[in-house]
Amino acid sequence: MNDCDKTPHFIAFYCDNEFRKGFKQLTDDEIDKKLDAIVRLFCCLHGRDFFIASFTGLLAQRLLNKTSVSSQAEELMINKLQVECGHNTVNKIKTMFEDMLKSEQVMKDYKGKLAQRPGNSGTLVENIEFQAEILTSGHWPF
Repeated sequence: MNDCDKTPHFIAFYCDNEFRKGFKQLTDDEIDKKLDAIVRLFCCLHGRDFFIASFTGLLAQRLLNKTSVSSQAEELMINKLQVECGHNTVNKIKTMFEDMLKSEQVMKDYKGKLAQRPGNSGTLVENIEFQAEILTSGHWPF
């Protein structure tokens, strides 16, 4: 497995595929078993940093495009990686999740305040779709 320098990227792409499509019809126990298997592979890798970099980039795409099947599975994977790698390695990934939760809350608050403003009924403002994401600088791969 470690003879090929692309193995960490391939495992990260496999994870990405599972988080986009593979976990769709699985139970929580089956998801946990698959994640355990992925983490066991990760433990055997010599290129852990390359896996984390690839995984982080693919995770960012899933979060921003909202293509992840299960956010609980994503958090479970991050917790498993934190056990293996430590807090410092996984800190950026956790911050990415926190950014998405903050962005969602800010957008809900914004839309609520916009709806409460007097004189907005029937105006052009209601017909405009607006979505913004608040991202922490330096924690996102791109």
